[in-house]
Amino acid sequence: MTNSPPFDEQIPLNAYWEEIGGLTFLPGTNRASDRFARASYYLNAVPKFKARRKAVGAVFSIMRNVSVPLGITDAARPNIASTIWRTVADQKSRIYYFESAISPNIFWVKMDKLNLQEGADPMKLELKGHPILAGEVSAEFEPADPFDWLAPEES
Repeated sequence: MTNSPPFDEQIPLNAYWEEIGGLTFLPGTNRASDRFARASYYLNAVPKFKARRKAVGAVFSIMRNVSVPLGITDAARPNIASTIWRTVADQKSRIYYFESAISPNIFWVKMDKLNLQEGADPMKLELKGHPILAGEVSAEFEPADPFDWLAPEES
C-alpha cells in the first residue's frame, strides 16, 4: 500500500515497469508510484516460502526496500513521509508482526492469546515513545478505556 496515486492509477504505471522487468531497472525514488512498482516486482520475484518464518522475513525485506527512510520529508509532497511502522499480518496463523523504524526489533502478537470475546475488557499495548519490544508480546497488553469512534453511532 502506498499513499498515492489511487490504486486504479497505480495499475497502468505498474504495467509499464512490469514490461521493463525488475532485473533491467526499477524506479528508485521515494515517490509512492516508484515504491509501488518495486513492491510489486519483489512480491512476484521472491520465492513463495512455505516456512512461516521465511515468508514473514521475505515480506519485511520487501517492505524495508520500499519504505521511506526515517527523517525524509518533502514539504512540496506531503504524502511522502518517513515510514514509521511496518506490519505483516499472517491471517492463517492469526499472528500480527510489527516493526518500528525507531526500534531495532520485530515484535508480534498471537491473536489467539488475547481475549477477543464479546464483553471482554478492553486492552492495549502501549506504543508511545516506541518502546523496545521483541518477540511475542500478548502478555504485555494492559487494561484500557475504550476509545471513542470518530463516526457517530447510527440511531
